[in-house]
Amino acid sequence: MAEIKPTGASGENNAEDLRPDWKIFVPGLLIVLLISLPAVIVPKAAESVLTAIYEPFAANFGTLYLWITVGLIFLCFYFAFSRWGDIKFGEPDEKPQFALPSWIAMIFCSGVGGAIMFWAITEPLWNILIPPQYADPMSTQAYDWALAYLLMHWGPNAWCTYLITALPIAYMFYIRKEPFLRVSTATEMIIGQRMARGWLGLCIDVFFILGLMFCTAVTMCLSLPTVAYALQSVFGINPNLTTQVVILAFSGLVAGYTVYRGLDKGIKWLSDVNVILALLLAAYCFFAGPTVQLFNIFTNAFGKWLGNYPNMVFWTDPWGGGSFPQDWTIFYALFWAGFGPFMGLFIARISRGRTVREIILWGMTGTVSGGCLMHGIFGSYSLYVQHAGILDAVSILKAEGGAAAMVAVLGTLPFKEVVLVAYCLLSTIFLATTVNSGSYVVASTATRRLSPDSEPHRLHRTFWCLVQCILALGMICMGGLGVAKMFGNFSGALMALPSLLLTFCWLKIIRTDGPSVLRKYQTKL
Repeated sequence: MAEIKPTGASGENNAEDLRPDWKIFVPGLLIVLLISLPAVIVPKAAESVLTAIYEPFAANFGTLYLWITVGLIFLCFYFAFSRWGDIKFGEPDEKPQFALPSWIAMIFCSGVGGAIMFWAITEPLWNILIPPQYADPMSTQAYDWALAYLLMHWGPNAWCTYLITALPIAYMFYIRKEPFLRVSTATEMIIGQRMARGWLGLCIDVFFILGLMFCTAVTMCLSLPTVAYALQSVFGINPNLTTQVVILAFSGLVAGYTVYRGLDKGIKWLSDVNVILALLLAAYCFFAGPTVQLFNIFTNAFGKWLGNYPNMVFWTDPWGGGSFPQDWTIFYALFWAGFGPFMGLFIARISRGRTVREIILWGMTGTVSGGCLMHGIFGSYSLYVQHAGILDAVSILKAEGGAAAMVAVLGTLPFKEVVLVAYCLLSTIFLATTVNSGSYVVASTATRRLSPDSEPHRLHRTFWCLVQCILALGMICMGGLGVAKMFGNFSGALMALPSLLLTFCWLKIIRTDGPSVLRKYQTKL
């Protein structure tokens, strides 16, 4: 096997050029505006169009994504524990660019956004109201399944796509030293350089930008109403559209400032602050609430999840005709697929100096542990207050929606005003970390040439932060959890094929280049 040589090794082809690549920039921007502006101007008509596209797709192809998700989980662990886990993205003696805690924090905060708090409290309530596995509503069996399904949805199912799509992108950027941080560049091993840098590569990158924008807009749409209801509970502010727009503007300013500051001084710093605040709020809920009961509820759900995983992930309710699999398990599979290439590109950018094994094992362990912590505490508390009769959160959920139910549950904790203000701050920062990393990734894709030591132009990455906020504004105007789910599933449909293509690219890379790469880059953990 010939030694692998960088394809952008020297000369003009490797020269850094931080100007926008207009072939990607202009089509991506136009498509986002063509979707977001009608959503603001004629929201009902835009919602009808999305519904007409989404419903047939979810009914006919949704189950396929469950198989894809499980397949990606198996491939992740194969890559980690095989000899290919020794491949290092960087020079053999190169140290990781970011410390492990900060690296995990950036992945976790960018991947979950402000939605993690919303779903941690509201999804278990939905699961006891409309339960899976043929359980009766509000029954003991419904409570038994409720948190277990939440843990499954946010476990390895969520992170496998992120981690596996990072591998070919990091390979092309740090080992082949291609001066492009793009999904299309990573697909060169399958479609060839001419196609990857031609019309097909352009389509891949434009649809990548579109899928990323949809997913971050979904996160905003879920987070903003809950912050508005929390402010109403504490300060009496009306949680109307104007309030949500103000919150959106504030989150956008935080995201814009941190992405302007760059990876190390902006995104990394905000992620570290975010994790500290999340841990403090989770610890307060755990110790101020019924600590023993919360631990028991989580332990029971964790065991239920581990012991029934195949049955849970593949349950499609073919005989009952219920909508739970489509509303939740398939929705999440599509949502994570939509985020996959975005998070893969972001993880690749921050993983210089790390091995395949480190990326998968540390990435999976850190993120799944963070999800279990947040959902285990807040999800258990949500079920506890409902079951103990402290609060009829399910009735609030049905009458006023998820945002009101979430704020009501948090309001049962001691010093509820302090808790709700802390939640507002945490949710806003969670949201900003998703938006700033998304802006950074889109700007990287739409930049002409990048080197591992450079970043997209500050104004370029800040501009995409503004565009994300405009799309989120359109979704808020349409309103509703159902609209957010449609956007999430639509983005998943757009990004599932690129995610699979990147997976096949990595399989070809290790088959064709793997042995020579190992000889040069092999290292020990």
